[in-house]
Amino acid sequence: MRKKRGYKRDIPKRLLRDYKLFAIACEGGKREPEYFSLFEEMSERIKVDIIEDKENEKGSNKTKSAPKWVLDRAVKYIEKEGLIDEDDLWFVMDTDRWKKEQLHNIAAYCQEKKNWHIILSNPCFEVWLYLHKKSVIPDDEKASCKKLKTAISQLDEKGYHPFTFIPSLSVAIQNAQNIDRNPNHFMPEIGTTKVYLLGEALIQTIGLNDFESFVKNQLPKLINDLFKKDK
Repeated sequence: MRKKRGYKRDIPKRLLRDYKLFAIACEGGKREPEYFSLFEEMSERIKVDIIEDKENEKGSNKTKSAPKWVLDRAVKYIEKEGLIDEDDLWFVMDTDRWKKEQLHNIAAYCQEKKNWHIILSNPCFEVWLYLHKKSVIPDDEKASCKKLKTAISQLDEKGYHPFTFIPSLSVAIQNAQNIDRNPNHFMPEIGTTKVYLLGEALIQTIGLNDFESFVKNQLPKLINDLFKKDK
């Protein structure tokens, strides 16, 4: 992975870089960071920065994945790194553990900021992953994160890994759009997700040709290396 760093607004315009930054604030865990970090390898036109809580990764403060802490981390990140007008900040969050009021507060905060977005999965990020492989989530699975996580591991013969799911990104975007009955509202219904909005933005910046070239020419080697390492 290339080294990530932000760029201050006071840098002369002639020295500004020629890529778009996607700063992604997520609640923690491994799946979201591993999934979205891969997009940085697809094109020189994009850089991905995952805003994580290092303390929470070490298990010292589990409460810091709450919406307030996710927002606080993002604000501190921007104060430290700086963003230019073309950059985007995305909050990728789940609905399963937080009160609607908490999520509404972050959504309202994002509405006041240029290029800030909140995208939720109901109940969890695994809804988005599931839609890479299937067009609809069964009723007996879609409300349970535990069942969804089990199902994700069984959707591919090699189990779950972003390397084997990301090639189906366009399928996931279409599937998520098809079941989103309220696309103009930030809150998804049970068994749906708004992550397709970020997927569309990533594809638009990378370019479909570069995405397909990465999947065809570079990803197979990464997959081979991964499964050789696991043997």
